[in-house]
Amino acid sequence: MLTREFESTVQFSPFQTETGEIVSYPVVTVNLIRADGSVIRLPLLFDTGASVTSLRHDLYPLLGLSSWDVGTLQQTQTAGGEDPVDVYRYEGITFEVFGKVLICPVNLIKMPQHPLFVGLLGRDTIFQEFGFGFWERTQELHVTTNP
Repeated sequence: MLTREFESTVQFSPFQTETGEIVSYPVVTVNLIRADGSVIRLPLLFDTGASVTSLRHDLYPLLGLSSWDVGTLQQTQTAGGEDPVDVYRYEGITFEVFGKVLICPVNLIKMPQHPLFVGLLGRDTIFQEFGFGFWERTQELHVTTNP
């Protein structure tokens, strides 16, 4: 039988909707390392459906940009979306995720504000560095840095 060891666990974050329902999300706090070396903590939704890490478009100043739409224009599908939406892609963004410093692409996208997270932690580059175990019943995301 195959077994895996995990070094850390992320507890899901509960949130009460407008209808009173309690839902929980796997929110991971990452460090954005800016060009000047300063660090900004960002809560991101762990999203296996997101191919690229994506941040809300209004966070462009954190990336040192003059506007959200100066990157490479691309179109992408969103969860539940029928039509593709515009995103602007930026290369070479540095994050610290689960103790590892990684350089990866980031999309800026118009998405509604959420009280728990400011974007989506996507697969490109980041998921290659880790192994994940997802326990819905216990609402835990288990992580290994040695997949």
